[in-house]
Amino acid sequence: MTLNGIRLFAGPVDDPRARRASDVIQVVLSAFFLVILGIIAVPPTTIERALITFLGSFPDFLDGLWQALSDVLILAAIAVVIASAVRRRLSLVRDLILAVVVAFGVALVFGRIVEGHWLPAWDTLRQVEPPPWFPGLRIAAFATVLLTARPHLSRPARRLSVWLVGLAAVSVVILGATTPTGAIAALLLASTAAAIVHLVFGSCEGNPGLPEVAAALAQLGVDAHDLGAADRQQAGLFLVKAQDADGDPLKVKVYGRDAHDTQLLATLWRTVWYREPGSPIWVGRRQQVANEGFVTLLAAQAGVKTETVVTAGVTTRDDALLVLRPIGTIWADLDDRSHDEQVVEKLWEATNRLHDAGITHGQLDEEHVSVIAVDGELDIAFVDFRGAEVASSDDRIRSDNAQLVVTCTQALGPERALATARRALGDEETNALLPFLQLPALTRSQRGAVRRDEIDLDELRNAGAADLGVEPPELQQLQRVTKGTLLQAGLMVIAFFALFRVVSGIDFDELRKSLGEAIWWIVVLGFVVAQTPRVTQSLSTLGASPIPLPLGPVYALQLAASYVNLAIPSSAARIAVNVRFFQRHGLATGSALAVGALDGFSGFVVQAMLLVSLLLFTSASLDIDFNSAASGAAKLLVTIIVVVVIVLLLVLIVPKLRRSAFSRVKSLAGEAIKAFHGLRSPRRLGLLFGGNLATELLFATALGIFVRAFGYSIGLGDLVLINVSVALLAGLLPVPGGIGVTEGGLIYGLTAAGMPETTAFAAVIFYRMASFYVPPIWGFFALRWLEKNKHL
Repeated sequence: MTLNGIRLFAGPVDDPRARRASDVIQVVLSAFFLVILGIIAVPPTTIERALITFLGSFPDFLDGLWQALSDVLILAAIAVVIASAVRRRLSLVRDLILAVVVAFGVALVFGRIVEGHWLPAWDTLRQVEPPPWFPGLRIAAFATVLLTARPHLSRPARRLSVWLVGLAAVSVVILGATTPTGAIAALLLASTAAAIVHLVFGSCEGNPGLPEVAAALAQLGVDAHDLGAADRQQAGLFLVKAQDADGDPLKVKVYGRDAHDTQLLATLWRTVWYREPGSPIWVGRRQQVANEGFVTLLAAQAGVKTETVVTAGVTTRDDALLVLRPIGTIWADLDDRSHDEQVVEKLWEATNRLHDAGITHGQLDEEHVSVIAVDGELDIAFVDFRGAEVASSDDRIRSDNAQLVVTCTQALGPERALATARRALGDEETNALLPFLQLPALTRSQRGAVRRDEIDLDELRNAGAADLGVEPPELQQLQRVTKGTLLQAGLMVIAFFALFRVVSGIDFDELRKSLGEAIWWIVVLGFVVAQTPRVTQSLSTLGASPIPLPLGPVYALQLAASYVNLAIPSSAARIAVNVRFFQRHGLATGSALAVGALDGFSGFVVQAMLLVSLLLFTSASLDIDFNSAASGAAKLLVTIIVVVVIVLLLVLIVPKLRRSAFSRVKSLAGEAIKAFHGLRSPRRLGLLFGGNLATELLFATALGIFVRAFGYSIGLGDLVLINVSVALLAGLLPVPGGIGVTEGGLIYGLTAAGMPETTAFAAVIFYRMASFYVPPIWGFFALRWLEKNKHL
C-alpha cells in the first residue's frame, strides 16, 4: 500500500518478529527521564519559562499553521490504523490499540501525580490552547500509534513519521496546550508504551528484507538467486541461504543498518552482560564482518578446513555483508551418528592445529562443526568464526578445549571423551582444562544440552582428575552455621537493642506527621536509585577479576550476597559464595580469594580518599557534640564507639585473638598485594576504582533523595561524608550489614546536618529498607538462579 507514492509497509504481513534488547533499554531510559521531568515540571524552571515566553512571541497569524501541523499527526495516526486493518495486519492493529491504552493510562496516572488532580482526558486530547497540561496527552496518544507501527513501516514512511511527531509536539507547545517539559514527557510516554508492546509481542525491526539482500549482493557483484531465510538464525545478524550462478550454495551474513543486535548498545549488552562464548566483540558492522572474514581466512591458511570467503563489503545502504561458500553438513543436523568417534578424532586434530596458529574459536559445539566426506573419508570443518580471537591467551585455549570435551561427551560419553582429550592434549594440558569444565564456560546450546542430557560436570571433572591420578580441582564449600555465626548473631541482638535506644527517644506523633507529609513518589524514586549501587559494585568486581566475566551473573552475585549477608551472618559464608563463583569460572582458590581481597581493599581506599578529600578541601566536617546526651542518636554513637574500643582492646590483650586477627590481616594484605601486581590494565583500574567511587556516590544520592522526600535538602558532599564515615565505622564491628550501627550513625549524621531527629529516623529507615533489607528478597532468587545455572 502506498501513500502519495510512498510505500507504507516495509515487508509482508507474516514478517517474523523478535524481542529486542534495545526495547528494554528504551523502556528503562524513557521511564527514567520521564520521572526526572516529573520532578522539575511543576513549577516550570527559569529556563522553561523563558522558552515558553519566546515561543509565545510568534505572530498570531501563524496559529492556523500550528493547528494544522498538530492535526496532521492525528490524521497520520488514523491513516496507519485504517491501512493496517485494510491490509489485514490484524496483529499490528492489536499492537496499536494496546499501546494507546498503555500510554493513555500511564499519562492519566502520571498527570495526577504531577498536577495534583485528574486530567480531563477528552478535553486534553482536543486541547490546542492554554491552560497547559502535563503531559501533553494529545501528543502522547497519537505519537504512540506511529512509534508502535514504526518497525513495520518502510524507511521513507519512518522518516516522515518522525518529522510529523516532532512538528506536532513543537506546534502544541507554541499554541500553549502544554509546556516544553509536557511535550517531551508525552514523547517519552509514547516511546515507553511502544517499547512495552514490542517487548510483549515482538517486532519485525532489525532484519532487511530478501529483496534488499538481493540488491546488496548485486551491488557486490555476486550473482545469486533462490534467496531464503536460513532455518537457524543467529542473534545480531540476518542469515540468508542462496545459490550462485552455477547452482552451488551460498551463505550470506547480513549486518544490516537496522539489525538491532549490531547497534552499539545491544552489542555492548550481549558482550558485557552475558559475555557468551561467540558474542560479538566488535561494536560496528564493518568491524564484525572484517574480523570474521579475516579469522576465517587465517584459519584456512593454517590448514584448518572451513567455509570459503567469497566476498565481503558494504553496500550503498550501509549494510555490511559477508558471503561464504558453506562446506559439509552441520554435525548437529546429521541423522547418522555412527561415525562420531572418527569425527571426534578429526575434531581434536583440527582444534590443535587451530590453537597452534594462536586462534581460538569460542563456540566449539555441534552447531559450529561441519562434517564432510573427502575421498570416502570423513573430515570436519569449523564454521562461524564470529566469536574467534587471534593471539589467544592460555585461558581462552583451555576454555575452547573444555567446550570440546563437553561436545565429545555428548557424542561418545564421558569416559571416551576424556580418553580422546588425553590422547590429543597430553596429561598436563588435560589437567589444566579441568577447572574450565564449568557451565559458564560453555556455549548456550551446550548449556541446554547439559541440562537436557543430565551431564554432571562435577562428576566429569572428578573423573578426569581420577584418570590422571591427580586431586580434582576443589571448589569452595558453602558454610552454614559456625561458632563465628553464633557470635555474630549475638552481636546483631546487641545492635538491635542499641537501635531500640534511639527508637525509644522518638516522638511517634511527630513521626506519623512526618510520614504523612512525605512526598511518596520521591520515596519511590529513592527505592529505585538505592538498587543501582549493586550494578556499580559489579563493575568493580569485573575490574578486580583477572579473567573476563559476564556482567549479568556478577550482578546476580552481588544480589545474592545481600541475601547471604542477612540470612547467614558470617563473613565466611559470603567469602565462600564469592570464591565458589570464581572457581566456577576457572580461577584457582587463591586467585578467587585475591579477587575479593582486591575489591574490598580498593573499596576501602576509595572511602578513605573520599573522607580525607571532603575534610581537607570542602566545608564538610565531622563535628561531634557529645554534650547532646539527650539525643538518642548521640547515645547510640557513644555506645558504638565504646563497643569498638572494647573489641579492639580484647584483640590486643588476648594472645589468641591477637594472633588470629594479625594473621587474617596479613593474609588478606598479601592476597591483595599479589592481585595488585597483575593490575596493570587501565580498563581494570577504571572499573575497579570507578565502580567503587560510583557506588559511594549512588548510596549517598539515594540517602539524599529520601531526605528530600521529607522536605529537607542536604548537599551531596555532606551526604557522602556521612555515609562514608558511618560505613567505615560499621566496618570495624563484625555485625552483618552494620545492623543497628549504620542506622544510628546515619541518624546522628543527618541530625547534625540540620534535620530533626524524628524526620532523620524516618529517612534513614526508608533508606536502609531500600538499600539493605529489601534487596535480599530478590537476592534469594538470584542465589537460586546462580545455583541452577552452575555459577555456584
